[in-house]
Amino acid sequence: STAAALLVPARPASADEASGTWTGDVELRGNYYWERSTRVIAPAVSTRLQAPNGLRVNAEYLVDAITSASQAAGVLEDVRFTEIRHEGTVGLGGEIDLGDAQLDLSGSFRVSREPDYLSIGGGLNAGLALNDRATTLRLGAYVIHDEIRQRFQAGTGTRPDFMGEGTSADAFEESFNALSLTAGIEQVLSPVVYFNVTYQYNYLNGFLANAYRRVAVADVLRPENHPGVRHRQSLTGRLAGHIRRTRTSVHVIYRAYWDSWDIAAITPELRVYQQLARYTHLRLRWRHYRQRRAFFYEPAYADDTPEDAYVTADPKMSTFHSHLAGFQLLLGMGFLEDTALDVFREATLDLNFEYIWNTNRFGNGVIAQVGLRIPF
Repeated sequence: STAAALLVPARPASADEASGTWTGDVELRGNYYWERSTRVIAPAVSTRLQAPNGLRVNAEYLVDAITSASQAAGVLEDVRFTEIRHEGTVGLGGEIDLGDAQLDLSGSFRVSREPDYLSIGGGLNAGLALNDRATTLRLGAYVIHDEIRQRFQAGTGTRPDFMGEGTSADAFEESFNALSLTAGIEQVLSPVVYFNVTYQYNYLNGFLANAYRRVAVADVLRPENHPGVRHRQSLTGRLAGHIRRTRTSVHVIYRAYWDSWDIAAITPELRVYQQLARYTHLRLRWRHYRQRRAFFYEPAYADDTPEDAYVTADPKMSTFHSHLAGFQLLLGMGFLEDTALDVFREATLDLNFEYIWNTNRFGNGVIAQVGLRIPF
């Protein structure tokens, strides 16, 4: 139904156990992000398969070209520098029928690699559906191990000195580990009203600074220094309702975040989904983000700052706020039915555009996406 389609994310059609039919979809997506000092272009392809016995398999590959102002280019002043990142994800899942309840179990594994960074992660998720699927309890755990290196002077590992002259060999090798735990509940309140709430806890340990960022302390540049442990928590709630008469769905979302570095943030968000025609839907989105600074962030440090003090010039650690507004246009290909392109009649094309107004040094930004999903 229209209400179901707008209240919850779409999923592939279920496989047919009687006929042995596999179902799934292939999705092609292009992602673009731009702000004052960074540009990201990221094409991605993913596929989801469901076996006749209910087993689900998914895989995704993404490559992005990140162009940013970075001292990794081999000079002290920020210049444009491009790195390529490759990321692959595989997942496996399935549902176990317990009679009056259904237990959904899934796992995933991810590898992300760029010239100076390797990230490996994996996780498990469980969902228990109760009350004829009106209530779902969810638990999840995810672990990450990251290895951080440096690249200077076109990848040679040579660091410029403070005056941009003379160089010295720099063997940089750091890592950090993270554990993420989530718990949530989803509740269908009526045929057209849905609610969920999710709590997440993250524990990070290791090198948590930027390998290239330098901080001016009394006009002398030194590497930024972050605490080696970070505890992060968030609580997110969503209330969604559908208005049958106008074929409109409204989602109200609120997220609160706090961590052991004294950063705290709130993120209210509003989404409106509107069916414009039989095969066309429009989503409008507005989001506000506001945070306070980390306890060790300063716009400038005095000359009596100890050598081992925590210091950072990261704009993400400052006090700032932002507004995001945008839209998504979703076009179904049902109009191709009984034509020469009938094979694509269940495909969907989506176009996304969002603009960010930001008060920190990153400045304003643009997010754009285009995606094509082809079920089979």
